[in-house]
Amino acid sequence: MLIDLLDAELPTRDFLIPGSNLPVRQARLDGMSSLVRFPPGWARPRRGHYLAGEEFVLLEGELSVSGITYAAGQHGWLPAGTLRHSGAAPGGALAFTAFAGEDTWVPSDLDEPDGPSLRTPLESVVIPEGGLRLTPHSVLLDTPVALGGPAEMITVPTWTWERSALIPEGRVLVRRAPL
Repeated sequence: MLIDLLDAELPTRDFLIPGSNLPVRQARLDGMSSLVRFPPGWARPRRGHYLAGEEFVLLEGELSVSGITYAAGQHGWLPAGTLRHSGAAPGGALAFTAFAGEDTWVPSDLDEPDGPSLRTPLESVVIPEGGLRLTPHSVLLDTPVALGGPAEMITVPTWTWERSALIPEGRVLVRRAPL
């Protein structure tokens, strides 16, 4: 499936992320995951946190979250309650995002991030036999394995997203639905 939201056969909508300056283009994939196109100049200067953890893979562009810049091909994980003090996509970006629960935003007056975050370069990270667990619902694999049902997959290094029960050859980030 083509990941570009302008051409994809996914229903999309404009969505204003809480505390941001411009709407993003969002295609909901299921109840908790989406493809999100950030327009050039997008920023979220307001501080706050989500009540659920967020996992994302940047497919195109650059996205800055609380002073950490993610490039295409990098996976991010921010646990529930992690304060975000800023966000920006100056040149625009495309991301696969998934929340571990309801994506409720809570504004805050705190100044500094107060929780851990994880940035993983999916192309170059060493993967142990059997895969590398990145979040409770995702695994990075170098070899195909059988799946019991469809899962969301991002293929490295083409950075294409698809939903399938068949894992392609090569390095793949697989995100299974919560059990």
